[in-house]
Amino acid sequence: MHFAVFVLVVLGAASAQENPILLASKDFLNDVIAQDKHLTMQYVVHNIGSDVANDVSIDDSVGFPTTDFEVVTGSLEATFDQIPAGANVTHVVVIKPLISGMHNFIPAKVSYKNSNGDELVTFSSFLDNNPILSTTEYNRKYSPHLVDWLIFIALCSPVLLIPFLMWNRSHSKYEALAAKAKKN
Repeated sequence: MHFAVFVLVVLGAASAQENPILLASKDFLNDVIAQDKHLTMQYVVHNIGSDVANDVSIDDSVGFPTTDFEVVTGSLEATFDQIPAGANVTHVVVIKPLISGMHNFIPAKVSYKNSNGDELVTFSSFLDNNPILSTTEYNRKYSPHLVDWLIFIALCSPVLLIPFLMWNRSHSKYEALAAKAKKN
């Protein structure tokens, strides 16, 4: 029994070595995902098999519905004529989230054909649920808060300026009296 399973595994591995084997990854190039901010997605497809992969297509349109995301640059679908054995290809798309909250970034579908013309399908890596920050939350966390600092400076200025002006006036007055006393 164990020998039969071993033979099947060896035969399966041998037949898999003759086919292209594609590994696909999907990743964000941004540190923060925010509503109405550009989000750069990168897809990398590696052919680790010993045969060329033909008619390779990446489709991630299901993961980014047009009601929730706007494509800024590139396309959520990409095709490559072939990926040689041991080679890789990269595809980048820039999208803009139109919503905020948690979003499930599902894997992209990668379909390709082997040298026999058989259709094979794999999926990219899974990014799980990730928060998309609202515009106000993003601004609160990552903006330089220039208006806040200007208000702070405007409120602190009188507290510092009035005592300084009072000291400077009395200091000038006593310096003038001291200079008059030295002359006499």
